[in-house]
Amino acid sequence: MASFEEELSPVLREGSLLADLPSACVEALSPLGQVRSYGKGHTIFQKGDDGEFLGVLLKGRLRISTYSVDGAETVLNLLQAGDVVGEIATICGSERTADAIVMDDVSMLIIPRAALMRLMESDAAFGMALSRALAAKLRAASEALEASTLDMGRRVAAALVRLVEQDIAAVSEDEGQHTLAIDQTTLARYAGLSRSNLNRVLKKFELVGASRHEKGTLEILDLDWLQDFAASEA
Repeated sequence: MASFEEELSPVLREGSLLADLPSACVEALSPLGQVRSYGKGHTIFQKGDDGEFLGVLLKGRLRISTYSVDGAETVLNLLQAGDVVGEIATICGSERTADAIVMDDVSMLIIPRAALMRLMESDAAFGMALSRALAAKLRAASEALEASTLDMGRRVAAALVRLVEQDIAAVSEDEGQHTLAIDQTTLARYAGLSRSNLNRVLKKFELVGASRHEKGTLEILDLDWLQDFAASEA
């Protein structure tokens, strides 16, 4: 029978929390939880819920979202197989700060907070490794927050670069060209724009040959240009 790490190895991407953990630490998570399945559109937890468990995605995608008082959604992050969800509230024993919504049918290892805390208390190496991995994730979140202050074009470019670097929603990669399975509504909410403003930016990107969006997929044609544009001054 394949080990837990072997099952996850095809989707453990550089920079993801589990990929930053030593093999022994990843294996230690497996006996702590149970695998559960959720259908598209299901809300796994909501903002304000207790952080009772940590989830390890084995299949499918989630979006992590918050909502304004008028119901407008902002997508904070997109997660897929190999990613971890809900770890900060679980470790801190605090409330969830966002909603976790299933984008595609999801299979997830659910690890109760009590079991995770026992492992952290009994295995110092695991606790330190998890702390380092969380610190790296928080740095990435900080970079995403900084990008939200950019003008519209650079904000979209930065969002696309993050999606490629995290390999989020990737359906193919060929000679430096990346194809992402993401609709305009989700991308707009991830970049913090209205769909109409996103559409205007994507048309400009298409004119310069940086990307092309059609039928629910986004082709990244010139990642270097997007990186340079996102980092340039207005």
